[in-house]
Formats: sequence, structure tokens, C-alpha cells
Amino acid sequence: MAEKALGKIRRFKLEDINKILEIEEQAFPKSAYSRETFLVYANSFPDSFIVIETGADIVGYIIFDTSGHIHSTAVKPTYRRKGFGKMLFTHALECTKKRLWLEVRSKNSGAIRFYKGLGMKIIRRIPYYYGTDDALVMVLSQKE
Repeated sequence: MAEKALGKIRRFKLEDINKILEIEEQAFPKSAYSRETFLVYANSFPDSFIVIETGADIVGYIIFDTSGHIHSTAVKPTYRRKGFGKMLFTHALECTKKRLWLEVRSKNSGAIRFYKGLGMKIIRRIPYYYGTDDALVMVLSQKE
């Protein structure tokens, strides 16, 4: 797929699953997706379950659908604030050719700051979406 200065973006392969699970556990220790969930995503979105790697290491992933809904994304903590997340979002936006949207925990200030830095706007709040926490729906529209 796309080769960039920071890393290589490509489709998820089944042999990536253990590295994806490690990233997920580091990023979401209290609510990490299971192996089965990722396998369902891989089957449902084979062209848009994307990983980014540097050298032999997978450092992040993004899963989105044709409507631009981002189902999940994460970057290893040690690789954050280095441009990998932005590369994943840029790739997803180029693929959807329209807009990206996602739900984020209202208490996840770091993620909200990152998404706002990409130009995403909060358009709605969904009460108790994450149990005791609300979700913020954020949207990024492609510039014409």
C-alpha cells in the first residue's frame, strides 16, 4: 500500500493479530477488544483494517468502513505524538473520499485533543454510551 517517511501503511494480515492485541491492551487496558472481535473486523473490513509499521514493528492500526465510520484505532504509547496516528487518519480519509467520524469517551481528553488537532469537530453527545461515560461523536470532513 502506501510507503511514507515514518512508516509503511498496509492491510492487516492474520499473522498481525498478536501485535494488534498487544497494542490494544496497552491503549485500552480496561476495555480492550478480544481476538474474536478483531477477527470479525478483519472479515468485515478486509480492505480497511489498516496497520502502520516501522521496520518489523507494527505501531498502530485503524479500522473504518466505507461510510467513514472509524470503528477502532490505536497507536502504541511509545510511538504516540510522532505522526503515526495522523498518517492512519490521512489514509482513511483518502480511502473514504468524504468524511471520517467516530465515537470517543467524553473523559478521554488525550484522544479528544488529538482528534481536534486533526480538525475533527464534536457534533453530538450520546449519554452513557460507554456505561458510566458519555460518547462524543466527532466528524472530520474532507476539504474540497
